[in-house]
Amino acid sequence: MSQGFPTYSKAAQKGDRGVDLVSRVIHEEFNWLFKRNHQEHDFGIDAQVDVILEDGTVTGQMLALQIKYGKSFFEEKNQWGYVFRGELKHFNYLANYPTLVLIAICHPTSNDIYWVVFNPESTSRAGSNWKITIPFENKLRGSKQRISELLPRPSDILDEVQQYWALNEVLVTSDHVHFIIHRDEVEALSVLSIRNFVDRILRTKELAAHCQGKIEISFHGYDDDPRELYEIPEMRRYIPIYVGALPELFFFAYTGERAFTLSTIGLCLSTVEIQTRKPNKANKIRVKFSTKEIAELLDSHFLGLNRMTEWLNMPTAENQRISFDVVRAFGLDEPNEHDQSSVPA
Repeated sequence: MSQGFPTYSKAAQKGDRGVDLVSRVIHEEFNWLFKRNHQEHDFGIDAQVDVILEDGTVTGQMLALQIKYGKSFFEEKNQWGYVFRGELKHFNYLANYPTLVLIAICHPTSNDIYWVVFNPESTSRAGSNWKITIPFENKLRGSKQRISELLPRPSDILDEVQQYWALNEVLVTSDHVHFIIHRDEVEALSVLSIRNFVDRILRTKELAAHCQGKIEISFHGYDDDPRELYEIPEMRRYIPIYVGALPELFFFAYTGERAFTLSTIGLCLSTVEIQTRKPNKANKIRVKFSTKEIAELLDSHFLGLNRMTEWLNMPTAENQRISFDVVRAFGLDEPNEHDQSSVPA
């Protein structure tokens, strides 16, 4: 009678019985959401389970199940539990699965279900395959709490990300962002805080574009020091490390009115000769400094500026504008804007 008709194989029937048994426990006792995988997509995972709290909240916590049904899975045992033998073709798939994987075996007479977490380090070689012990005490019924504790705890990410969004909005809407580096960081030669801050800005092109030319850096802890920053040895040691860690410096550096980030960097890199300690009418001290080191910095960091403007698909005119702003911020004369050969590259 089977000729010309599809057949429901014994193996498929056994598989369905096992899935039905596990599904019933997950639904009725755990009150979690059981979702069976299509058989044509069975690569070792038969179902996935979503954790649901008592109030109906779906947390995003998940686990996966490989389900086996039949007396043969209970024939081999040791003093600790039943020995499950798996196929090598499924090993890497299970090992790389992004959520917790449980192997469940179902007894066809008692309908008892036993489980174990698949962990490559808990397996051992078994001829051409692998094996793992499923503990006698690991009955699925009554294991809700134990399995829950194996899953990563859900986090209120929305609350955290709302704070993240709020700071991003401040960065976008502000005309000027003042980032302070503490003296302790300077003395430790640490650029971690500013590097992390810039990396945060670089997470989206939109935020990076909004922060172009906004960031002013100052150094806290030197207010009582009568020396200028470029006279302090630890500052002169720190600045080369600082600029080396920030290839995006020219793109983000504030170059507007009363900007001091780039001029401070330039003086700390250069050989400086103080002409007089007496401030002029503009309350500035006259100094003489070499430009060789600044030229080297311009040469190296215009490459970083170019990468940023290319990444953001900014026109050449914008790159040129930023370049001229940077040159002026160092106290140098800008190139002739009509002389394209003089644009830094």
